[in-house]
Amino acid sequence: MILMSPNIHPGKTTEERAAFLRTVGIMEVKTVSMSTPADWSDTDVEDARNFLDDHGIKPGEFSAFHSGFGAADEAEYQSALEHYRRQLSHARILGAHCVGFNVGLTYRCTPQMWTEEAWKRCLDAAVDLAKEAEAAEMDVAAHPHIMSPLCSVERYKEMLDAASSPRMKALMDCVNLTWPHLFYRTTELVNQIFDEMGDKIAALHAKDLAMSAVNRNQSGYLSVVNLEESVPGAKRTDHFFESGVMDYGTILRRLSALDHDVTLYVEHFGYEDTIAGQQYIRHVAREVGVTIH
Repeated sequence: MILMSPNIHPGKTTEERAAFLRTVGIMEVKTVSMSTPADWSDTDVEDARNFLDDHGIKPGEFSAFHSGFGAADEAEYQSALEHYRRQLSHARILGAHCVGFNVGLTYRCTPQMWTEEAWKRCLDAAVDLAKEAEAAEMDVAAHPHIMSPLCSVERYKEMLDAASSPRMKALMDCVNLTWPHLFYRTTELVNQIFDEMGDKIAALHAKDLAMSAVNRNQSGYLSVVNLEESVPGAKRTDHFFESGVMDYGTILRRLSALDHDVTLYVEHFGYEDTIAGQQYIRHVAREVGVTIH
């Protein structure tokens, strides 16, 4: 089952919760992605769980990334590990679908981000987190990015093998794994992802791709290419820009064929663009005969 799970926080106050319920109603969802603020106690989390239960709403992805996870600095790494212990505890109280995590953010956009040394630290961190996940009886799901150590399907599989735990899953983001040479080959990328690790995908971040020319040389050809994320389904084509190439038909068919539930979260956009992205994905689902809950 595919569960549309936008990022909507229930808050604590009467006003916050009324606004939460309005948004949930407008988006027509019964699953929400969220995390707990740093000042929330276990009692606050239990109260939120009761509120969500009363309204038939289930927490999906539970994610608040810590930049120190997999860091070389031991104090920074231990701080990140403690952060995820708290995430696991609160996610279990809420009955969340999974806890998302990111490895090696401290290396992003540095010469170390793709090195074997940084990658080894990230693998060791994943092993540590898998043990914490097993103790908490919660799934954890690794989030990728090409500008980080977890930058490919091959490294994903290596991490899953290193953790060697049924609690270690994938928080998939096909856009984040699209290297420039794959911009017009997203079907190929999507099929590789599902062929090689579909059974491990617990959640999926949804957005689209845009490619633009940052500069042109004297002969008129693109000299620098920039890839950006865009609202799912958004289309623009001119001499300098093309967008909307992610193959959501294939993504949704492959998600629907899995024998476990997966949450789907349109991320990083404002309120109206989030709704537009969700509606586009629901439209594609109808076209390919897939149901989204």
